Amino acid sequence: MSEMQTNSGQETFADLFAQQKTGPMLEVGQVVKGRVIQIGADSVFVDIQGKGEALIARAELEDESGTLNVAVGDEVEATVLSTDGEVRLSRKLLKGAQAREMLQISVENGVPVEGKVTGVVKGGYEVLVAGLRAFCPFSQIDMRRVESSDAFLNQVLEFRVTRYDEKGRNIVLSRRQLLEAAATKAAEETKKKLVPEAVLPGTITSIAEFGLFVDLGGIQGLVPLSELSHVRVTNLADRFQVGQPVTVKVLRVDPQKGKVTLSMKALEGDPWLTISDQLRERQIVQGRIVRATDFGVFVELLPGVDGLLHLSEIPRNQQGQIKEAAAVGGELAVMILAVDLDKHRISLALAPEGLAPGQEAEELKVGVVKTGTVERVEPFGLFVRLGPGQVGLIPNAEMGTQRGADHRKEFAPGTEVKVVVLGIEEGGKRIRLSRSKALAHEEQTETQAYLKGSPKGGFGLTLGDLIKQGKKK
Repeated sequence: MSEMQTNSGQETFADLFAQQKTGPMLEVGQVVKGRVIQIGADSVFVDIQGKGEALIARAELEDESGTLNVAVGDEVEATVLSTDGEVRLSRKLLKGAQAREMLQISVENGVPVEGKVTGVVKGGYEVLVAGLRAFCPFSQIDMRRVESSDAFLNQVLEFRVTRYDEKGRNIVLSRRQLLEAAATKAAEETKKKLVPEAVLPGTITSIAEFGLFVDLGGIQGLVPLSELSHVRVTNLADRFQVGQPVTVKVLRVDPQKGKVTLSMKALEGDPWLTISDQLRERQIVQGRIVRATDFGVFVELLPGVDGLLHLSEIPRNQQGQIKEAAAVGGELAVMILAVDLDKHRISLALAPEGLAPGQEAEELKVGVVKTGTVERVEPFGLFVRLGPGQVGLIPNAEMGTQRGADHRKEFAPGTEVKVVVLGIEEGGKRIRLSRSKALAHEEQTETQAYLKGSPKGGFGLTLGDLIKQGKKK
């Protein structure tokens, strides 16, 4: 037998020579990679290393506006459609007879096909593929549940053929399989970038009561409510929508639980860094009530900056009204009592009557005579409210009452008393008052008025003298 002859199933010397020159023969359905060597009006020529040249339709490499997405020297990946005479490649099956002939190959090798969604039928969509009617179930049109069945009507999309029977009379499609495959591929790239502090682009995939789910490229993360913004967001649907592009910062990654925590607030900047130039103690500010609690209400003074109006600073007859205002986000004029930048805390009181936003309340001074309201009675003295954020103590020794007097009976909460400010300590947190010296001052004032014009002119003690006496005690 000649060396050129072979037994059945064996390759000829010519076949072996061809393989040595060009590598193994290409097969229909095989996925190959090549480099663009020439671009024509209708076709793009690709050099498949070790296997010769191949053609791919130019339309497959153009975007919706007709712009070519590759240049000479770029690498492309495609599926072998035919090897008869010339090697033809495809990244997706377009319209026409060739696409119709290759639908079976698409089933076997997963080559995407292009189809137009033409209608909604029972259980899914009717799709026109290569001039043939096909069916895509609702569950296979997208990776997530679609709110409206009309959302994809008249759109041209890519599908994978999952069933091809009866010479094209029974074609079933899936777009979801392609999306999942793309997501898996994207996830591998995203994992490399998914580290704490990384800033990544994403797309909102769903909106929940507790935050936003964001797709980072095959991997989803959660932006909790507390990380959405420094500005309080009450209704997420009013501000965000599915499909909206966003930029997020990675806070935490838990590979074991598959959880990724994201933040949008972290990219806004801290509003507390600039409030020292905008908010001052004793300043009157118009704010918006954003939240009511058992101990008071929080008032938004600036975007992302809240202050607490404690229940102790709200008169009983106004507490119900203010809580009702909190339910609808009502506005309220308040006075700033204290600002703690380190702890991000601002204490508030109701604005004094007659003062408008932008003004500042007068500071309490030693020696001033004020009329206050008894807030509570303790064994050691009376606590008296002089005004918003101003509560002072009258020690029993400064009450001016007989020893053993029952102050609870004589000075019930709500009783008005006139006092003299003896001392202010700890930035106004401790105020010492005297009722006895206020009474003495009142008596002295009346005596002065009576003696005014008298030849002898009795002046007695001044208020300053009375305060000095109080300090010596």
